[in-house]
Amino acid sequence: MIERLLVLALLGVAAMVYLAGAWRGSETLTRLAVTLFAAYALAWIAFTVYVWFNHVNFPLNLEAMELLVVQHLRRIMAGLPLYVEPSSDFVSLAYAPLYYYVSVPFAWVFGANLFTMRLVAILGMLGAGIVIFAAVRRHTSSNWWALMAVGLFAAAYRAMDTYLDNAHSDSWLLFTALLGLYLIDLKRSRATNLLGVFILVVSFWFKQHGAIFVAGGVLYLTWRDGLRNSWMYWALAALLGPVLYALAPSLWLGSWFHYYTLTVPSHWSGFSFAGIKRYIGYAVKNYFALAGAGAAASVYFFVKKWRDVNVWYFMLPFAMLTGVMGALDEGSNNNIFIPMATWFIITGVLGLQYATEKYALVRKWAIHLLALAASFALLFYNPASVLVSPRAPQAYRDLLQYLNSLDGAVYAPWIGPLESGYGFFPAVHWVPMEDIIRGPGVDTYNHPVTRGLLEPVIHPQGPAYILMNYPLENDPLLGFLADEYKLKEDLGDRFAPLSTLPKRFNLQYPRYLYEYTPQNP
Repeated sequence: MIERLLVLALLGVAAMVYLAGAWRGSETLTRLAVTLFAAYALAWIAFTVYVWFNHVNFPLNLEAMELLVVQHLRRIMAGLPLYVEPSSDFVSLAYAPLYYYVSVPFAWVFGANLFTMRLVAILGMLGAGIVIFAAVRRHTSSNWWALMAVGLFAAAYRAMDTYLDNAHSDSWLLFTALLGLYLIDLKRSRATNLLGVFILVVSFWFKQHGAIFVAGGVLYLTWRDGLRNSWMYWALAALLGPVLYALAPSLWLGSWFHYYTLTVPSHWSGFSFAGIKRYIGYAVKNYFALAGAGAAASVYFFVKKWRDVNVWYFMLPFAMLTGVMGALDEGSNNNIFIPMATWFIITGVLGLQYATEKYALVRKWAIHLLALAASFALLFYNPASVLVSPRAPQAYRDLLQYLNSLDGAVYAPWIGPLESGYGFFPAVHWVPMEDIIRGPGVDTYNHPVTRGLLEPVIHPQGPAYILMNYPLENDPLLGFLADEYKLKEDLGDRFAPLSTLPKRFNLQYPRYLYEYTPQNP
């Protein structure tokens, strides 16, 4: 809180400098003020680039599922289908598959590993930042306002749950949704619009939330160009979206494709006041000024200048809908708010810039700068909190030596299959195992499906261990295993350098080793 107040004070002083310049008619002071804001935004952009280099070679999970994502990539490269019947060796994640396939050419060069998957994610985040800059510059004719938008996007890395450079599809969902809408916003030609719709459909194949952007994009084209001129957009979206999804070849994807990508996630969400509270709380805590400015500008254009509503204002309700869908899944991390948060930034910046043009009072009292100062302050976090330990490589080698010193099989439900050096048995990961059974009101403890998948753990053929990030007896899915597995060693902070990044659900690092000690051998 103190740090955020200091940021607010620092940028507030810059706003006061601008205010003094505006009142005195001093261009030098106003330029100094906007330069200070630009420097602050550039500092966050530069730090984000540093974070990419800091993270890309981290040897273990930055996010719980990263090594599992690598396992998906390796299955594709081995010619195996992704969506197959759950087993103790592999349970697929309930995501669309395109991120894995896009990573294949990079894996040919760099190998099927964490570095490759993170590199691809970083390219998606970079692409999203470029489109944000281009979109805001197009509507403001200002590099400064575009820089503010990208600076806010970079500063929001922690608020977006530190996901965008992880081995995950979020950055590519965002990039393709932004790029498709940017092409539509250009109003160049029908071919450009069709390309935009195509890229929007591609976003769906990265993550199912992309379907909302497809629907919104085609509706915008229909609203802007008329129904008679938009039938091709509807046809393309339908053909490459629901039709292709329904006919997706099981030879490549696996016969369980629709089960994992439709049936499983359809069970996760349920209306709750806690979910609505989470949704509103997230928006207010992190984007109060931007969300307010973006919403006000959107309503103004819809009411007063409905023919001038650009695609970014039009799509704000659709982006917010993706956040609602995520918030109603109580087991989700805050990465589900990334598209909504990005739209708050874009529309908020566009709204503030428009207010400076329309209302002299906004410029006179530097209200736009005060709003930007408040927004940067809300998004501020301790930069050190997202940097990984320089001792991580050494700790990882120590972990491998420790695992290889044990006299039996080790199951590590929160790690996933390591890249090399040791093989956990069984390999099934906690997250997809819970995904296929969880939902509102479902008791996941000692579930029959879980017991079936963990038969090698429940009845091992020899000495066996479980390596946990937190006490086994507290695990809502696997706690029943504590009847047969007893704590052998609390490793303390020995592997703390291998901690995951801070997120809504913090998993930290491998710490507790449990040994199989059956009560009735």
